[in-house]
Amino acid sequence: MSVTLVPSLPSLPTVPSATSAPLDVLGVPDETNLDYAASAPCARAAADAVAELLPWYASVHRGAGALSRRCTLAYEQARQTIGDFFGARADDHVIFTRNTTDALNLLARAVPAGTTVVTNASEHHANLLPWPRGSVRLPVPADPDGAVRDLAAALTELRRGSSPALPVPVAVTGASNVTGERWPVAELARVAHRHGARIVLDAAQLAPHAPVDLLTLDVDYLAVSGHKLYAPFGAGVLIG
Repeated sequence: MSVTLVPSLPSLPTVPSATSAPLDVLGVPDETNLDYAASAPCARAAADAVAELLPWYASVHRGAGALSRRCTLAYEQARQTIGDFFGARADDHVIFTRNTTDALNLLARAVPAGTTVVTNASEHHANLLPWPRGSVRLPVPADPDGAVRDLAAALTELRRGSSPALPVPVAVTGASNVTGERWPVAELARVAHRHGARIVLDAAQLAPHAPVDLLTLDVDYLAVSGHKLYAPFGAGVLIG
């Protein structure tokens, strides 16, 4: 498969260097971590927050004691904090998952049988593998405008003749984990909604580098990993 790079797209901002206000993250002293794209180190503030709660550790939503109530409150406050951070709307739900892959798998399993899903061949594997067979996989776009045109053409064809019984999910990435390309999510969302489709944003690679706001982008679902956002591993969310 031939992959066309897009030199005109702005590159993703990098983690600040040691000479420009570095992030306060944990790590091995005097060692450089070359694996940030896969998993960023935990931010000291996040580690401190976990350590502060550990002495009060108890079951969440499963007890009436003081410790359980305290942990349940912290759990729900975390859900609200994450929703606020990503601009969740009043009717959105913040669902905790293990990571982006887990979030997308959860959403894919909720898609009714026979539903056609539109994806792009340049997607992160987590946003390709879970969707039902028979889905439409668009070719790698040559540029952002091409991505918008290809989606519009695909959705027009799907609706030709008769409208689908259920909204078509469109699964797109915010930024490529291979090339660093950033796609025009808001424009893709406008096209999807114009055709009565719903849009799913894989923001695993985008969220660590740029603001992601559901209301501004107008996406229906957002999946993101905490381990790429300087949070402890094993935490992710599906919002929508």
